[in-house]
Amino acid sequence: MTDLDQIRTRLTLSQQLAFPASIKEFGLDLVVNEEVFSPLEFQNWRWLTENFPPIAGKSILEIGCGFGLPGLYLAKLGALSLLACDISPKAVRNTLENAARNDIRIVEVIESDIFSDVPRDRKFDFIFWNYPSIFAPDDYQYKNNLEQGAVDPGYRLLSRFLSEGPEFLTESGCILLGFASGGRDDLLSEIIDANDLASVLLASGTYPQVSQIYRMFTIRKSSRRDCAGSG
Repeated sequence: MTDLDQIRTRLTLSQQLAFPASIKEFGLDLVVNEEVFSPLEFQNWRWLTENFPPIAGKSILEIGCGFGLPGLYLAKLGALSLLACDISPKAVRNTLENAARNDIRIVEVIESDIFSDVPRDRKFDFIFWNYPSIFAPDDYQYKNNLEQGAVDPGYRLLSRFLSEGPEFLTESGCILLGFASGGRDDLLSEIIDANDLASVLLASGTYPQVSQIYRMFTIRKSSRRDCAGSG
């Protein structure tokens, strides 16, 4: 069975729940709605939330917010502001619902295809994406909307993200990229080099009985200092 076959099977299983599904994580009372990328079947969001760098007083842009974590937790933890976005209107509504359920008010949530609807004059200390790193051929056609949260044909989305992202950073800001061990490191390196960027592995780890290694990279313009170590 190929990676694509496996991911399609897992996506199908993730929708065989009674919705809305309840989840309590990081002190938050959350719901997950149907046709939103499932945190129950895919657990990398948990590791990324646990390993985020200090965010007190930082402005954050979260790409692909899904049901709301880790962005809502970071907002609760002391972030200055959070702009969360997702290409799926159902995910946008789900994150808004969870923000209201937990009385988190410093959050804006918008529908956006990566940066397409992010105001061009906004700047952020951190731009975070739990990237859908499963590779597919460039001409691959999504079978359903959920696949957009797991598969990036030809790594076109990653190319857009890393070419456009630096425009939205503050002077000392950086991109935080969740990129699991099953992704194509060679293509990630090519895209980083093509955009005159520098990357540092901030953290890596896994959970018992999980074969995948979760990783978070800081990525910035080559001329800028590393940004994730300061609080």
